[in-house]
Amino acid sequence: MAKTAPQLCIIADMIARPDDLLVLLEVSRSTRFTAAAQALGLNHTTVARRIAALEKALGGRVLARATSGWELTELGAQAVLVAEQVEAAVGALGPGGRAPDPITGVVRMTATDGFSAYIAAPAVARLRREHPGLSV
Repeated sequence: MAKTAPQLCIIADMIARPDDLLVLLEVSRSTRFTAAAQALGLNHTTVARRIAALEKALGGRVLARATSGWELTELGAQAVLVAEQVEAAVGALGPGGRAPDPITGVVRMTATDGFSAYIAAPAVARLRREHPGLSV
């Protein structure tokens, strides 16, 4: 039994994580860590760590530095094909390629004329676009 646990740890380190593949996919689209980080809501150093972990798991470089940012290596191009499949599978979770919106229901509010016309109305419109199941 003691020999099995270290083996599992070694195997776990060698498997590419789906979230790391999705980070690579975003870097391949934006060609920059900072742009990918912004799109994913991460810090650029987190993106760099995720790419490093993916390279370790795959046993090679997935990106090469270029004058216009980062370019995919041959291994990276293969990984992006898998990442696109992961993205498609995750997108199939809900209608319109998105997971179902958990925010639904009715919201009632009271506001003065000036506040509701200039501040609340634009905010409510944005809220309704982001959460179509919400009624205000």
